Amino acid sequence: MQPVSSGNRHRVAPGVRSDWRAVVPVVASDAVACVIALWIAYSFRFHLDPIHIPGGEIPAPNRYAAAAPVVAILVVAVFLFMDVYRVRRGTQFIDEIFSVLRAMAVTTVVVFALIGLYKDGAFTYSRLTFVYWAVLATVLVLVGRYVLRVMRTRRWERGEGVDRVVVVGSGVAADLVLQRIRMFPDYGYQVVGLVSNGLKEGEAVGGAGVLGNRAALRQIVDKEKVNLVFVAEPELSQDEILELVDSCRDCGVDFRIVPSMLEIMTSRVSADQLDGIPLLQFRHGLDVDAAKATSKRALDVIVSLLGMIAISPILALIALLVKLSSRGPVLIHQERAGLDEKPMVMHKFRTMTANAEAGTGPVWAAAGDPRRTRIGKFLRRFSLDELPQLWNVLVGEMSLVGPRPERPQFVSEFKARVPRYEDRHLVRPGLTGWAQVNDLRGQTSVEERLIYDLYYIENWSLAFDLKIILITLVAIFTHKNAY
Repeated sequence: MQPVSSGNRHRVAPGVRSDWRAVVPVVASDAVACVIALWIAYSFRFHLDPIHIPGGEIPAPNRYAAAAPVVAILVVAVFLFMDVYRVRRGTQFIDEIFSVLRAMAVTTVVVFALIGLYKDGAFTYSRLTFVYWAVLATVLVLVGRYVLRVMRTRRWERGEGVDRVVVVGSGVAADLVLQRIRMFPDYGYQVVGLVSNGLKEGEAVGGAGVLGNRAALRQIVDKEKVNLVFVAEPELSQDEILELVDSCRDCGVDFRIVPSMLEIMTSRVSADQLDGIPLLQFRHGLDVDAAKATSKRALDVIVSLLGMIAISPILALIALLVKLSSRGPVLIHQERAGLDEKPMVMHKFRTMTANAEAGTGPVWAAAGDPRRTRIGKFLRRFSLDELPQLWNVLVGEMSLVGPRPERPQFVSEFKARVPRYEDRHLVRPGLTGWAQVNDLRGQTSVEERLIYDLYYIENWSLAFDLKIILITLVAIFTHKNAY
């Protein structure tokens, strides 16, 4: 084993190195938000809306002033207990929203329990005031966290406090990691370079230079002052991976391992037995659970029906603009592969010239595609051309969330060269999907999209669907691969 320099031996991993610096402002923001929320709730309840005040007398503000630090400490304690203050790079704000909502729900229950136990003569705290407080505190906590997140992102974009990253590997997994880091600088990672046995030192891949082979990892980490190593070479043997892990630990740097297709597939395992012999069953596709399947279908029907009614004026306006902007039909109807690869007809607003594929056959749209109409560029940029697919969702051919449906010609091609591609059809195709909200659309790698689609299929839940829908509503203004 090669000796490790003292500089590396005492280097602290990024998860430990900077957590406290990131957590302290968040804790302070949460506490201040809760105190301000109680003051606003008290003022609203007893001054702006003093109806049905118990006893007809406004309680002294010092009572609630004394309670303010108590509820602030309680919020921080519950957030700590529920791991809300754990710093997670590479996550989106919607994940933070869900974690805060869960923790605030628990905190509110605890607060109301303490109110019921509190006894001080005839005085009792107003439950309605604390209802107001719970709503206001949740909003103010999220606002504070969003402001801090924006400030932190700007520091990272300037290169301040970022984690210097080395990616071990080549191929699809490594390309995916490099793409994510390049696409989202707000995750706080800065790629130093690649380490791979299959590439020449000095070669440039995906915007990153090759620094050497795996045997030189320790020297590279020391020389480049690396904080974090991504192991993105799923084809490595177990011994090779353990050797890399040992190297990272010896150097005192943190590491992340990108899972292989098999690991994604086996992420959902159930136990069974055969006359006492333990068996493991790899579950794939949506859990066969009537209640969960019914809830997903109910969400599809309710949202698609109400959505079509609510946006019907927008649909009519788009149809008019399409008709006036170029000759040809308003809608196009394309055959796509649906559930179990059964053919279905998907509806879209026409965004290209009539008979755009007459001379080429089915092809993907490209950036700057000359076939697009003037209104078509706008519709595709904001995915408005997809709105007629709400009808496909309503009639059960599609779901709101799932892998995007492909044309049969492309499906046959991808199945022949991409392992497990057919597993995308274990579920209904979706109007939006986990790959799409991560900006994997258009002419991005099929293999990369498949990784996200399989992850969705193996980890589906109603909460996951709601998360993807919420991200989609924001992503339509920020995605870079819509053309």
